Amino acid sequence: MIPSFMVRVLIAGILAGILSAIIGVFVVLRRMAFFAHAVAHASLTGIAIGFITNTNPFTAALAFGTLTGVLIASLIEKSKLFIDTIIGVLLPFTMALGLIIIGFIKSYKPDIMSYLFGDILAVSTHDIYTILALTVVTLAILFILFDEITLISLDEEWATVRGLNVRIINYIFYVLLSVIVVIGTKVVGIILVSAMIVIPAASSQNIARSFKETLLLSTIFSVVSVIAGTAISYFLNLPTGPAIVVLMSLIFLITILVHLKRVRT
Repeated sequence: MIPSFMVRVLIAGILAGILSAIIGVFVVLRRMAFFAHAVAHASLTGIAIGFITNTNPFTAALAFGTLTGVLIASLIEKSKLFIDTIIGVLLPFTMALGLIIIGFIKSYKPDIMSYLFGDILAVSTHDIYTILALTVVTLAILFILFDEITLISLDEEWATVRGLNVRIINYIFYVLLSVIVVIGTKVVGIILVSAMIVIPAASSQNIARSFKETLLLSTIFSVVSVIAGTAISYFLNLPTGPAIVVLMSLIFLITILVHLKRVRT
């Protein structure tokens, strides 16, 4: 019989894997991998705020991470700076701010390593309900705006010509991405979550022959890695987040080899 905590782990991992895989395809198209990295680091400040205010750290991380994503989007739109420069400023600032706030906690100090590299085994029932609700809402929005987000990701200028409200849709996309990033930190941690978003999508692009196939393969690669990585970490007593990311990376290498074989033939 599967232990109850493992059921929670698998539910959280699979949901996070599906969301990361789908949004990751658009992230790769938009070349926004470092956006996910910045939001992930900002979530540490949210976690610290949660501890110091005696609120749920995951909920606080969601709120602060989303606000950071909106801030980055606003700066991209209004500032003359490039996105990598904006992220290069905000990423270390939010990370440092989180560590400073944690330093003010006098009683229980959170295990920083578990948040940096993930501690999916600590997923609570409350976390599961939160992740499930966010998954339903996020997938519904992605389904409704799928064509618009796809067109903007492929060619933003053409989307503008077609009369789409690119600005509003982009903001919605940034919020969704921020939420998914924070959910992903529960599985693989702050440091590795960008890999969970980027690697399955990049792997699928290596071998997929259509956009729909890219989405499907990205989802399969992600879910398989989450399930297998969780099982390996459980039976071999290894850290779950790194085990998942290593499997994703191995799949990426395999797809590279398949791609090279196709090119030669």
